[in-house]
Amino acid sequence: MTAVREYLDRAAAAGLLREAGGFGFVADRCDDPFTGRRQVLVEYCDPRLPASADALAALRDALRAGAEEADAVLLRVVGDVRLPAPWRPRLTYVRHDRAPRPPGAGTPPPGGLKVRPATPADDPRVRDWLAQAFRNAYPGQEVGPGHPGVTDVVDAPDRMSLIAEVDGEAVGHATVLVRQQDSVTGEEFAELVDTLVDDPGVRRAAVAALVDAAVRATEGRPLCGHVVHPYEPGAARGADAVLRALVAGDWSVDHCFWESPW
Repeated sequence: MTAVREYLDRAAAAGLLREAGGFGFVADRCDDPFTGRRQVLVEYCDPRLPASADALAALRDALRAGAEEADAVLLRVVGDVRLPAPWRPRLTYVRHDRAPRPPGAGTPPPGGLKVRPATPADDPRVRDWLAQAFRNAYPGQEVGPGHPGVTDVVDAPDRMSLIAEVDGEAVGHATVLVRQQDSVTGEEFAELVDTLVDDPGVRRAAVAALVDAAVRATEGRPLCGHVVHPYEPGAARGADAVLRALVAGDWSVDHCFWESPW
């Protein structure tokens, strides 16, 4: 792809394009904004590299030899590819595969459920929901409505939030960044940053309605979401269950950031 070639040319000019096991990769320091964990991000690697255990080992050796000390390596792997230990999934991006259901299709929603565009008056609730989502993804972290990660989303010029209501009461949201671009492929997409519904009685129906509304509102632009895989075993199992449910439905794995100890 032309965009990937241009990306690699820019990486080479910046001194970030290197080689391990005969395969090219692009890496730079990128610490976790929520945990402060020191990381080296391999934003691109030759698609053949993850399939070779020797190349994966050579990659880790090359990074340790050529960079300052870190806590972990993050490797972007395209598609639903599984890596051997000590690699573990950290952040999986999924892509919505189907058109929104026509009105009236599927299981009828509970009475009184509707989705509407957010207004500025909804922003405090949206901030609270986003903060809760980040706390769920990063257990033990103190993330409030004023956290930079929350503010960056709420203040983004392409941010669109949708509100699910039951009998006029807001019960949840979907927040989308509608004009995003993949730094490697150049593809433009919409990123579903979060869906969160407080009321467990309508949660499944409300999330489905919010996602359908997000697909419609982004006008056919690819809609991508993500699943964070926490470190704690119980939370990690919950994230895996969420991912399995998404892939069994209307989503497929686009790429995953795999983590390995330094």
